This record gives sequence, C-alpha cells and structure tokens, in this order.
Amino acid sequence: MCELHETASTVSTGSTASTASTANTTVGRRTLLRGAGGLLLTGGVVAATATAAQAATSQNGWPAGSSSAVPLSPLAVGAATFPAGVRRGDVHVVLGYVARRFDREVEALVKGWCWGHSYRAISGSTTLSNHSSGTAIDLNAPRHPLGRSGTFTATQRSHIRSILDACNGVVRWGGDYSGRKDEMHFEINVRPGDARLAALAKRLGGGGGGGGTPAPAPVTWTTVRRGATGFRVRAVQHLLRRHGLSLTVDGSFGPTTQSRVVSFQRSEDLVADGIVGPRTWSALVVTVRRGSRGQAVVAAQELLTHRGYRLTADGVFGSMTATKTQAFQQSIGLTADGVVGARTWAALTA
Repeated sequence: MCELHETASTVSTGSTASTASTANTTVGRRTLLRGAGGLLLTGGVVAATATAAQAATSQNGWPAGSSSAVPLSPLAVGAATFPAGVRRGDVHVVLGYVARRFDREVEALVKGWCWGHSYRAISGSTTLSNHSSGTAIDLNAPRHPLGRSGTFTATQRSHIRSILDACNGVVRWGGDYSGRKDEMHFEINVRPGDARLAALAKRLGGGGGGGGTPAPAPVTWTTVRRGATGFRVRAVQHLLRRHGLSLTVDGSFGPTTQSRVVSFQRSEDLVADGIVGPRTWSALVVTVRRGSRGQAVVAAQELLTHRGYRLTADGVFGSMTATKTQAFQQSIGLTADGVVGARTWAALTA
C-alpha cells in the first residue's frame, strides 16, 4: 500500500490544511496493520492511541478511524476486491467509478493488488493517511510502486487523464504529486460537504448517502480480427497510424494490419494476439474534441460519415465535426458534448 501522500495543502478547500513531513524510508504494507487501541507501525511496535486531532481526520479533512468507526461499504471491481472497502455514500460512488473505468480503459485490476481503507499514519508523519478515512484507493499497487514514475504508458496516462477530467477536480491521482510520485493511488480531493462531490456522484447515477456504487454501463466494443473488412478496419488502421505504426488504410484486415496490431499490443503490454478486442480498442482510441487534429480525427470523421453524418475527413476537428458528433450522440442517448471519448468511439464502431 502506498505510504506517503503529498501535503494536503493542495486539497481544494480554500482553507489551510496540515502539512505532512516526508521520510526518507518507506514502510511496507505488511508492517502497517491496524492494531487495537492504536496503530501498528514498523518492527511490531504499537504506537500510542492517536491524539484527538490525529484520530479525527485524515490528511484531506475527512473523519478517520478504524473499520468499526468509519462507515464503509465493500467494493469489488472486475477481478479485484478492496479489503475493508471504502467510505459509504458519495465517496463510494466516485471511487467505484474511478476503479471501474481504470479496469476497463487503463488495465485490468488484479486480484489481491487493490487496497482501500486502512487505519494508519503516513510514513514518517503523525498525520493519518487518506486511506484511514476510506477516501483513497490503490489500484494494481505492485505494478505501480510508491516512488516510481513512468509505470504507465502514454496511452494509459491519457485514459487516466480522461478519468480525472470526468471527476472535475474531485479526485486526485498520486502520479500528479509534485514530490514523490504514487501512481497506484487515487484519493478524494475535496473536504466533507463540498458540493462538487455530491454533484459528481449524482451525475454518475448515485449520491444521496447510499452505500451502493452505481456507475455507467460498461463500454461494449465490437471485436475486429484478420479477414474483416470495412469501416471498423479503417478506423483501426487510422488509429494504428495515430500511434506511429506505418500501414495503408484500405479497410482490409490482412497480415500487415495484424502484424501492426500485434506490435501495438506488445507496446501496451497487452495479449499480443493480433485481435482488436475490448482492451486493444481501449488502448487504441484517444479522446478527440474541437481543436484536435490528425489520424484519430480522420477515423472519427469517417465513422460519423458511415453513420449518416456526412463530413469531409480532413483530420481537423472543427465546429462542423463537433456539431455532427453531438447529433450522433443525441441520437443514441449519449451525453451530447461533442467529444469523442471511449463511449462514443464504441458506439461509432458498433
């Protein structure tokens, strides 16, 4: 589990928060266990019961405590469960949304590699970790260890950025810390009562203080493989070119396209089977919006034309492309924001 969090003064609160000191050493997850009446820190030494101020809140200002003191609900996403769960209500809705999109769009969550509530202090500090209030999660922690940066590919980082953008500043990623990076870590970045949290949870389909984790339905992708022809293959080929792979866009999924798909999959640490399934699609697509240019825009424009929203495929995402995108989104019940994200890509290639 991540041990160190950047100072809470960057939490969006408008007030000054306590500052955590930074230790030169880190403490392993196995040595940070919750003990009766206190915190079990390193070397099997039990710290004295936390002071009232320390026990009251975690670094981001949320009430903290043991699993019996914090209102927690179980969280399970894909193959992973989060021991002890996360904080019930709006926090649960939002962190569940983050975990589900991460599982679908960044990389599959691994059983035993994801962590939620844990009552403990930040390493080298008397400040309680945000895990202590059930307002933080770690995703595939062994693959993205504390202190290392660059553990995600450029495409994965793009998808993480999309998830964060959708959370409107309510969630912060440890990969954005100005000091030591913590790329496994996602945390609530607003204090209790902040209207943005409730608004986000409501938009995601939850809120109201319940314990469930409603989230948008999973994105459904159409699998494309060798022998296929047509508009989906052209989209794959344009997107492969967007990622720097050289091939002719001819709408025919032959040996060259298969070879380029395999190369792309290897670069993204995916199963290199040459088949464009859900995880390969998720890695291939990039969010395009007004002002974007290039091969991904050409792919989106060709797909919109195929769907009856005729456009010149010039690779420039201008006002006309945005208007046609909005019309398509509205016709199938998506949020008509004019942005071609994963859900719109999936619908265009269905």
